Amino acid sequence: MTNGIIGSALLFGLIAGLIWYAFLRPVPVQTALGVICSKSYQPAEEYWQQPVGDRDGFWTRIPIAECYVFGIRVEGRSAEARIARNTVEAQAFNVGQRVQIEYVEGGLPPIWKRVYLTDMKRAD
Repeated sequence: MTNGIIGSALLFGLIAGLIWYAFLRPVPVQTALGVICSKSYQPAEEYWQQPVGDRDGFWTRIPIAECYVFGIRVEGRSAEARIARNTVEAQAFNVGQRVQIEYVEGGLPPIWKRVYLTDMKRAD
Protein backbone atom coordinates (compact mmCIF):
# COMPACT_ATOMS: atom_id res chain seq x y z
CA MET A 1 0.00 0.00 0.00
CA THR A 2 2.74 2.50 0.84
CA ASN A 3 4.47 1.73 -2.48
CA GLY A 4 1.31 2.83 -4.30
CA ILE A 5 1.13 6.04 -2.29
CA ILE A 6 4.81 6.80 -2.90
CA GLY A 7 4.41 6.04 -6.60
CA SER A 8 1.38 8.33 -6.85
CA ALA A 9 3.25 11.09 -5.02
CA LEU A 10 6.18 10.77 -7.42
CA LEU A 11 3.85 10.84 -10.44
CA PHE A 12 2.02 13.94 -9.21
CA GLY A 13 5.35 15.58 -8.37
CA LEU A 14 6.54 14.94 -11.94
CA ILE A 15 3.31 16.38 -13.37
CA ALA A 16 3.67 19.47 -11.14
CA GLY A 17 7.27 19.89 -12.32
CA LEU A 18 6.20 19.71 -15.98
CA ILE A 19 3.46 22.30 -15.40
CA TRP A 20 5.95 24.62 -13.68
CA TYR A 21 8.49 24.20 -16.51
CA ALA A 22 5.91 24.79 -19.25
CA PHE A 23 4.03 27.76 -17.78
CA LEU A 24 5.72 29.28 -14.71
CA ARG A 25 9.50 29.11 -15.10
CA PRO A 26 11.31 32.42 -15.55
CA VAL A 27 12.29 33.00 -19.18
CA PRO A 28 14.19 35.91 -20.72
CA VAL A 29 12.21 38.69 -22.39
CA GLN A 30 13.13 38.98 -26.07
CA THR A 31 12.56 41.82 -28.53
CA ALA A 32 11.90 41.87 -32.26
CA LEU A 33 10.84 44.33 -34.93
CA GLY A 34 7.70 44.01 -36.99
CA VAL A 35 5.09 45.76 -39.09
CA ILE A 36 1.41 46.09 -38.14
CA CYS A 37 -0.62 44.22 -40.80
CA SER A 38 -4.09 44.53 -39.32
CA LYS A 39 -6.02 46.43 -36.68
CA SER A 40 -9.49 45.20 -35.75
CA TYR A 41 -11.93 46.50 -33.17
CA GLN A 42 -13.35 44.12 -30.57
CA PRO A 43 -16.44 45.56 -28.85
CA ALA A 44 -17.06 45.13 -25.14
CA GLU A 45 -18.79 41.89 -24.30
CA GLU A 46 -19.39 39.52 -21.44
CA TYR A 47 -19.81 35.86 -20.99
CA TRP A 48 -21.34 33.77 -18.28
CA GLN A 49 -19.46 30.95 -16.63
CA GLN A 50 -21.13 28.23 -14.61
CA PRO A 51 -18.94 26.35 -12.15
CA VAL A 52 -19.04 22.57 -12.29
CA GLY A 53 -20.18 20.69 -9.23
CA ASP A 54 -22.93 20.95 -6.62
CA ARG A 55 -23.48 24.70 -6.98
CA ASP A 56 -26.00 24.58 -9.83
CA GLY A 57 -27.38 28.10 -9.48
CA PHE A 58 -24.17 30.09 -9.23
CA TRP A 59 -23.30 31.78 -12.51
CA THR A 60 -20.42 34.23 -12.81
CA ARG A 61 -20.56 37.17 -15.22
CA ILE A 62 -17.15 37.94 -16.72
CA PRO A 63 -16.90 41.30 -18.55
CA ILE A 64 -14.38 41.82 -21.35
CA ALA A 65 -13.42 45.41 -22.14
CA GLU A 66 -13.40 46.81 -25.66
CA CYS A 67 -10.03 46.73 -27.38
CA TYR A 68 -8.16 46.65 -30.67
CA VAL A 69 -6.41 43.48 -31.79
CA PHE A 70 -3.26 44.05 -33.83
CA GLY A 71 -1.81 41.54 -36.28
CA ILE A 72 1.96 41.97 -36.55
CA ARG A 73 4.29 40.50 -39.17
CA VAL A 74 7.45 39.87 -37.16
CA GLU A 75 10.84 39.84 -38.86
CA GLY A 76 12.31 36.34 -38.85
CA ARG A 77 9.04 34.54 -38.07
CA SER A 78 6.56 32.98 -40.45
CA ALA A 79 3.41 33.24 -38.33
CA GLU A 80 1.62 36.52 -37.63
CA ALA A 81 1.70 37.64 -33.99
CA ARG A 82 -1.36 39.14 -32.29
CA ILE A 83 -1.66 41.49 -29.35
CA ALA A 84 -4.66 43.32 -27.86
CA ARG A 85 -4.48 46.91 -26.64
CA ASN A 86 -7.09 49.14 -25.02
CA THR A 87 -8.76 51.81 -27.15
CA VAL A 88 -6.74 54.72 -25.76
CA GLU A 89 -3.37 53.07 -26.28
CA ALA A 90 -4.40 51.75 -29.71
CA GLN A 91 -4.82 55.29 -31.09
CA ALA A 92 -1.02 55.60 -31.32
CA PHE A 93 -0.72 52.61 -33.69
CA ASN A 94 -1.80 52.25 -37.33
CA VAL A 95 -1.57 49.64 -40.08
CA GLY A 96 1.81 49.76 -41.84
CA GLN A 97 3.64 51.20 -38.84
CA ARG A 98 6.90 49.61 -37.66
CA VAL A 99 6.83 48.46 -34.04
CA GLN A 100 9.11 46.80 -31.54
CA ILE A 101 7.54 43.93 -29.63
CA GLU A 102 8.60 42.21 -26.44
CA TYR A 103 7.77 38.55 -26.02
CA VAL A 104 8.57 35.43 -24.04
CA GLU A 105 8.64 31.84 -25.27
CA GLY A 106 7.11 29.18 -23.06
CA GLY A 107 6.05 25.57 -23.37
CA LEU A 108 7.88 22.27 -23.56
CA PRO A 109 10.49 22.91 -26.30
CA PRO A 110 10.70 19.49 -27.97
CA ILE A 111 6.92 19.01 -27.92
CA TRP A 112 5.15 22.38 -27.81
CA LYS A 113 6.17 26.03 -27.93
CA ARG A 114 4.05 29.12 -27.33
CA VAL A 115 5.04 32.76 -27.84
CA TYR A 116 3.39 35.33 -25.54
CA LEU A 117 3.55 39.00 -26.59
CA THR A 118 3.96 41.21 -23.56
CA ASP A 119 4.41 44.72 -24.99
CA MET A 120 4.36 46.73 -28.20
CA LYS A 121 6.14 50.06 -28.75
CA ARG A 122 6.72 52.37 -31.67
CA ALA A 123 9.99 51.65 -33.49
CA ASP A 124 11.35 55.18 -33.90
